Amino acid sequence: MAKHTSSTLQDRLARSLDQANRRERKQPLKAAIPAKLPLPAERRCTKLSISLFAGDVARLDAIRDAMAQDGVRLSTSQAVKVALRTATFDAAAMRQALDAIRSEDGRKW
Repeated sequence: MAKHTSSTLQDRLARSLDQANRRERKQPLKAAIPAKLPLPAERRCTKLSISLFAGDVARLDAIRDAMAQDGVRLSTSQAVKVALRTATFDAAAMRQALDAIRSEDGRKW
């Protein structure tokens, strides 16, 4: 009876070691993965979540379409960046746009 117990324990230990070895093989080697260097300040970005009205989305689509005609495909994120970087700083026009946004939104600002 003791021999049977010893054999069973050995079998269980062997299975346990086999399972541990399989798990270890599936895990990537940490030493092989180089540490990431921090990005320089000019390459860091801030993630934003924005809500856009139908007219804003149509404007972004127009930017994407215009760039596509020029042979450049843009993501929505890239189209927003292009719009921001090419925007003119006309205070009267910005005020007019803000009034339109407020009327579309319907909330009290």
